[in-house]
Amino acid sequence: MRLLARLIAIADDPADTDDERLRKRVGVVAGYLTIVAPLSVPLQLPSLTSLVLGVGLSMFSAADLIVLRLTGRFDRYVVALLAAGVVFVPSATAVGGGLTGGSAGTAWGFLVPGYAIMALGPRRATNWFVVFLGMVAVMIAIDPFVKGAAGTLSYPIKLVGVVSGTVAPLTIAFLLLRYTDQRRRAAEARADALLTNAIPSSIATRLRHGEERIAEAYPATTVLFADIVESTPWERQTDPAIVVGLLDRLFTRFDALAASCGVEKIKTIGDAYMAAAGAPIPREDHAEAALRLARAIVDAVTDEGTASGIAVQVRIGLASGPVVGGVIGRQRAAFDLWGDTVNLASRMESSGLPGRIQVAASTRELLVTSHAFEAREVDVKGLGPMTAYLLAPSGSGQDPLVPAVQR
Repeated sequence: MRLLARLIAIADDPADTDDERLRKRVGVVAGYLTIVAPLSVPLQLPSLTSLVLGVGLSMFSAADLIVLRLTGRFDRYVVALLAAGVVFVPSATAVGGGLTGGSAGTAWGFLVPGYAIMALGPRRATNWFVVFLGMVAVMIAIDPFVKGAAGTLSYPIKLVGVVSGTVAPLTIAFLLLRYTDQRRRAAEARADALLTNAIPSSIATRLRHGEERIAEAYPATTVLFADIVESTPWERQTDPAIVVGLLDRLFTRFDALAASCGVEKIKTIGDAYMAAAGAPIPREDHAEAALRLARAIVDAVTDEGTASGIAVQVRIGLASGPVVGGVIGRQRAAFDLWGDTVNLASRMESSGLPGRIQVAASTRELLVTSHAFEAREVDVKGLGPMTAYLLAPSGSGQDPLVPAVQR
């Protein structure tokens, strides 16, 4: 299978798009089939002329593939292959006694525009379809003169010639179409996976359905910011591969935890992680879901620090309230959130403590009957002094169902 994949990929270029790579591979597969398919002509029409025609096209196709491998000029390769077909089909039809003989030339001829549409695209294939119609016109015009060229063929030979001359090209067309569709679906699946990784699945679905501008107001959300504490000095002194490996392990785990908590990852910014509950899919327990994720992130960072021996901690901030969300950008589209709630959540993180979860009053009000908090006064950049709330650590001796601070 690996050898087959390499043979099919001889025209690939690292800069190719998925569509370009698909067209090239279809064109190469067509070339390999054109080495084999013409060899059936001498079997259908036993004669020296048909043998020369079949072997000649087969050798030409092989040489064309070799030149493609050496030069990488795919368009030249396809045009040469199609031009050879334009010459071969009318010639083989004439040798076989014309359209009314035993050659089924129109079916073979249709492979020319068929190859073209799969290898060159629909716009350029239109010209080759016109060429196909011209081939048919030529075969019709010469049919009276070549009608007896194959001599008197027995009925069985005529039947075998017509059936094989029809089934063979249609089978080739089917195999190429099937290969094209499989590769197209695989490419679409990869594109969908990349889109879903960058954008929430509900938003990605709307984009696939044709929506060009997506902007929504989400009245009840909880936004989470998590930041790896004091990582910048460590990152400067550490091998980049170790830094990236650590962040990759952490953020991959954060992604899995967010999915399990029903919270939507929004983005990463350096070594900071942003997520939201209640957007883009509303949920009543958004504050509880976000806090559940926050706790899981603290535990994950602690586990990673223990396993790696790296002194790593995380600082987390939460805020609840309305946000606006939408998709921005064209080249690298991204779903993002804006609003005072987002800014406040970011400030809760930056003014928090390592290893702790700090929430704004808006979040604490939604959780006051189920979790214990410690009030603290913080000076929030851009907002001034305010009261923030640290989630009481596990095992603090406080009853988790009784708020530690009453407003």
